[in-house]
Amino acid sequence: MSDVLARQDDVLSPDDITELLRDRLEHGVVDTKVEFKTFTVYLAPDAWLQTAELCRDLPALDYDLFDCLFGVDAREDGFDVVAVLYSTSTGSRITLRTRCEGGRDAPRCPSITSVYRGANWMERETWDMFGIEFDGHPQLEPRLLTVENFEGWPLRKDFQLSSRVAKAWPGVKEPVELDEEGNVIERVTGIGDAPGPYDLDKAMAEQAKAINTRQAEVEAGDDAAAETTDAAAGASETEANDGGDDAGVADAAGDADGASDADAGAATDDDAAAQAKAKADARRKEQAAARKRKAEQRAADSEGADRDDADGNEEGNA
Repeated sequence: MSDVLARQDDVLSPDDITELLRDRLEHGVVDTKVEFKTFTVYLAPDAWLQTAELCRDLPALDYDLFDCLFGVDAREDGFDVVAVLYSTSTGSRITLRTRCEGGRDAPRCPSITSVYRGANWMERETWDMFGIEFDGHPQLEPRLLTVENFEGWPLRKDFQLSSRVAKAWPGVKEPVELDEEGNVIERVTGIGDAPGPYDLDKAMAEQAKAINTRQAEVEAGDDAAAETTDAAAGASETEANDGGDDAGVADAAGDADGASDADAGAATDDDAAAQAKAKADARRKEQAAARKRKAEQRAADSEGADRDDADGNEEGNA
């Protein structure tokens, strides 16, 4: 970071830069201006490439960073190419601008890719948008921002934009509603009404409602059956792990199953699902309590074994 803007105090003024470039380029400098807080140098086309080299190589300028490049449509005067350069040691910025040769029919400009490699793609984009040929560029094609078979140059001010053909909204006339005699039904829609084949809409809505209702019933039945199966499996695992200690819990669960089975015939599907969920919750709580008792028992057994080992070691040392 110590090299950043290390020569900030050595920045040349616009007048000094103008004098330096005029001394090297003679008639290559057409004009100079300070626009938008940036010093702009207007150049002859044949001095474009040489100016870029001077801006990069002269220690007094040291514009070592290529910023951007783009085209400008000057209408009947043709096209301009603009390049912005920056010096990372002085913090100075300069804009170079030149008028392309060839007018609007065949605009051409020397490429500065041999000086700044970063100009490669921006020259390709400028060619793609304005049709400006860059002499010395390694490869302008294929097009970047348009398709390869695109005709014309989109950013030229004389480029004709294709118009969009707008069609009126068909409303209730598409599709046409007919009565029993084949006559067209004319409907007057009110606020909130949607034009269309009302009978067909109603039939589709009833069909969707029926399908959704059946699907909900199937899913509710599957959930209740799955919860009942999980609860039964959990109860069996608890009985196998806990032995005699959980025998009373298993008997209570069996009684609850019997009562539930007796009531199932009179209960609705929703009641059955709610009862199954309640039973599953009760079984989960019972299983958690059983696992807690087993963990406490294992911890007690492990503590007793450690105490016996310690006592045996003390007797052996004695």
